[in-house]
Amino acid sequence: MPNICSVKDLKKVAIVGVGLLGGSIGLALPAVAIGCSRVGIGRRRSSLRRALQFDAIDYGTLSYARGLAGAQLVIVASPLRHFERIFAAMAPHLPAGCVVTDVGSTKVEPARLAQELLPSHVTFIGSHPMAGSEKTGVEFSRADLFSGAPCVVTPTTSTDRHTLQLVITFWETLGCTVVRLSPKQHDEVVARVSHVTHLAASCLFLAAAGSGRLELGGPGLMDTTRIASGDPAMWLDIMHMNRGPLLSAIKELTTLLGQARTALRAGDDEGLLALLTDAKQRRDKWIAQKLAGKEV
Repeated sequence: MPNICSVKDLKKVAIVGVGLLGGSIGLALPAVAIGCSRVGIGRRRSSLRRALQFDAIDYGTLSYARGLAGAQLVIVASPLRHFERIFAAMAPHLPAGCVVTDVGSTKVEPARLAQELLPSHVTFIGSHPMAGSEKTGVEFSRADLFSGAPCVVTPTTSTDRHTLQLVITFWETLGCTVVRLSPKQHDEVVARVSHVTHLAASCLFLAAAGSGRLELGGPGLMDTTRIASGDPAMWLDIMHMNRGPLLSAIKELTTLLGQARTALRAGDDEGLLALLTDAKQRRDKWIAQKLAGKEV
C-alpha cells in the first residue's frame, strides 16, 4: 500500500533526471500538490543548477540517500540506458511505502529491472506520458506539457489497485488522458505509433538529402521529418530496448511500401489510389477525434 492517499497529500516528490519531461513535471507540481517539495536527483551539479534556475525543482542533490529520504513518489525521468544503474543506486534508500514510476518510452525492460532490483517495500508502476518534442533539456520544460497528452500506465498482475489509482490520478491531475496497457502491449503498440515513425522520418530525410537539392524542400518535408531532429542517443536506447516489436513494425511498413512500389511498376492506378485514400480517410478520422477531444 502507498503511504499517501491522494495527489494533494504529496509532501515530497523526487525526480531522477530533470530534463524536458522531469522539468515539466516539476513545473506542473505546485499547482496540483500545494506545498509539495520537489527534489531533483542528478549526476551533474550543472544540470541541477539549471533546473533550479528554471524553477523546475526546489533543491537538487547528487545523493540518492538525501534525495530519496522521505519521498512519497519517485519519478525516473532519465534516459533508458541509465535505468539499471539508477534502480540499483536507489534501492537501498527508497522509503517503505513509496511509489516509483518512470517516463520511459519502453515498458517491458523497466518492469523487469524494477522486479529484479527494487525492494519489496516499494511499488513500481511504469508510465509513459506521450508528450514532449524533438528538443531536450530543462530549458524547454513547460508546466502545460502534459495537458491533453495520452499517458500509458502499465500495471502488472501483482499491482496493488490503490497504488495504480494513485499513479493514474497523478497523471490525470497533470492533464493527461490515461490508458492502461500491460508492459508488453505498450511496447507492441508504441513501436507502431511512435518508434517506427521516428525511424521512418530519419530515413525519409536521408533519402531527400540524397537528392543534393534540399533547398527545394518545403513545409511538407519539414513537417514529415521534424522528429528526425530528436536526440540520436536517446532514440538508439529506445529502439534497442524495443527491438522485437520495432522489427515487426518495420516489416509492416516495408510491406506497405512494397505494395505501393508494385502498384507503380504495374501502372496500377486503382491500387495506388486505394492505398492513398485509405491512409487519408483513416488519418482524417483520427485528426477529427483528436480535435473533438481538444488534444491538438
